[in-house]
Amino acid sequence: MKKITLLTLMLTFLATLAFAQVTESQKFMSEGTFNCLTIELPEGIEKSAPKEWMKFFKKYGNTKKNRKTDEYFTDDAKILGINDNSVDVYAKFEGNTMSVWFNLSEAYLSSAEHLDGYAMGEQILMDFGLHLKVLLVEEEIKTEEKSLAKLENDLIKLEKSKTTLEKNIEDWKAKIAQAEIDIEQTKKDQETKITEVEQQKSLLDLVKGRLAELRKE
Repeated sequence: MKKITLLTLMLTFLATLAFAQVTESQKFMSEGTFNCLTIELPEGIEKSAPKEWMKFFKKYGNTKKNRKTDEYFTDDAKILGINDNSVDVYAKFEGNTMSVWFNLSEAYLSSAEHLDGYAMGEQILMDFGLHLKVLLVEEEIKTEEKSLAKLENDLIKLEKSKTTLEKNIEDWKAKIAQAEIDIEQTKKDQETKITEVEQQKSLLDLVKGRLAELRKE
């Protein structure tokens, strides 16, 4: 069972380290249907991914959530490598996928029209995917550290229990040894007391005999 669990953890860890694949397609968003880049999110981080995107993308500009469109919008983002001018960025999270539109004013970023810029956009999404996977691994480390701490605490308790039991055994051995000595002494005391009882009986009989003699006179 332990081997199976360890193998499962190793496979999960290797899967987590796999790089995110970026795909390109036309998708509908609040401004219409335009070219976008999409990645699949690591399993288990879908809920926290939007907040992580806002923090991750902060170096390019301030990102806010549009509650009406359910999109995360970065106005006038400064992204060297995509465009010399500012870029409006729209991100949308659907299930386990994330799609990002880069509005370059004259067009939306695409591999067909902006080869160099597309490579930069693709790298940003791959970096974000890696960022999410690092977070997952860090969370897994915290979980395993807690499990290790609990096991180590259990081990300390067992060691203390073992020490206590060993001490008890030594105490019991000493008490048994003392009891054996006491038993031998008690036997001797019993023998002495039996002799004293017999002597007392003899003395009593002697005194009773003297009383009987006196009554005859």
